[in-house]
Amino acid sequence: MKNRKWYAFLIGSIFLTGTALYGLWIGYQDIVHPPERTLSVNEDARPAPEGDVFVALGDSLTRGVGSTSGAGYVQPVSRALQEDGIRSQNLAVSGARTEDLLAQLEQPEVRRTIENARYITLTIGGNDLFNRGENVDNFDSVDITQVVADAKTNLNTIFTEIRSLNDSAQIIYIALYNPFQDNENGEAFNQLILDWNASAAQFANAQRIDVIDPFAYVSDVSRDLATDQFHPSDRTYEKFADDVLFLLD
Repeated sequence: MKNRKWYAFLIGSIFLTGTALYGLWIGYQDIVHPPERTLSVNEDARPAPEGDVFVALGDSLTRGVGSTSGAGYVQPVSRALQEDGIRSQNLAVSGARTEDLLAQLEQPEVRRTIENARYITLTIGGNDLFNRGENVDNFDSVDITQVVADAKTNLNTIFTEIRSLNDSAQIIYIALYNPFQDNENGEAFNQLILDWNASAAQFANAQRIDVIDPFAYVSDVSRDLATDQFHPSDRTYEKFADDVLFLLD
């Protein structure tokens, strides 16, 4: 009986030793002859994603900030498009201004993603005009005319750049609403936003871009805006999503 136990122990030891030695040999081969999968790949050499893609660009509205579930308008649109085999990629950055989106459009990976998109949506401009509400509260001391002029120039460049990257994609821009209607300078901003949306429509038309004008969607702050009284409420985001899906081919 003891001999059998000793024999079994000896066989097991030999097996474990052989396994360990084999593992060391494999590790040695990986160091001396690294497998191809570990080699770095030039970023420009990476294959473009295959299949139809929905790309969302812009600021916190495209990120869904203010939505109780975080879905915003992008997730409902993504779910609907997924039924047709279309993947989604949300590249929006909360707090982004027009100059930030312009900088993002210079990134190779972003450019490649846009080039392969079938549908593109974007929201941008609100952070330029409102500056977290500071431009509204300090309306008399801010050169708002210059702020709007610079942002419009950037917006036109954004539209032109996106279209130059993808001549066939359907592009939708969701314009601005006024979350500060109850502010003493709210009426003045109403006029600025109406003018902005009109200019955006003009720029967009030149680049075959559809525009959703949500100005009328915010008339009751407690109903139409989130608890932060700046971002859309679930109800307003739902309208955004319905409008986008209505426009999509």
